[in-house]
Amino acid sequence: MKTLVIHPDDRSTDFLKLIYEGKGYDVITERSDRQIPMSKIIEEVRNHDRILMLGHGCSFGLLGFCDTFMNKEFIEVLRTKECVCIWCNANNYVEREGIKGFYTGMFISEVGEARAYGITIDQDKVTYSNELFGELMGTMVESPNVLNEIKTSYIGECPVIKFNNERLYYKNDNIKVKKQYDKQFLIF
Repeated sequence: MKTLVIHPDDRSTDFLKLIYEGKGYDVITERSDRQIPMSKIIEEVRNHDRILMLGHGCSFGLLGFCDTFMNKEFIEVLRTKECVCIWCNANNYVEREGIKGFYTGMFISEVGEARAYGITIDQDKVTYSNELFGELMGTMVESPNVLNEIKTSYIGECPVIKFNNERLYYKNDNIKVKKQYDKQFLIF
């Protein structure tokens, strides 16, 4: 499956490189009209089967690419692809725009984010959570059972891992599938 990665260059999300490094995927790290026009990004998405979108973001898409993510043509093309959307609150974007594939809700990757959700934790534990997630997703990203596999492997006593694990989802067509370990819930 031909895969494109959109991962804005940001040291705080370098752990997400563990998902795609060494796999030979095409990678876009910059978005500016001078470097990569929106039409080129849309063309690249059209020419790939799977799109990995990784980094910091919000309900409107990846930070640094929000203008692209809100573009109607981009969304229409993205709807035809298998996607992996890993950024804070990607669930709002995926569910609103009808995207299919693996995605996250709020995803704690920094101490400040943990504190905002009432989790007192040090940087070492957040780093451990980030690296564990990146390593596991790197081995599972191509699996047809990625959600079940990551939810059963990305576990531990770390409260950030528990928080993040509860906010991992998969959507196929019009059905949102949320699996928690060996239980499956369908939400229409």
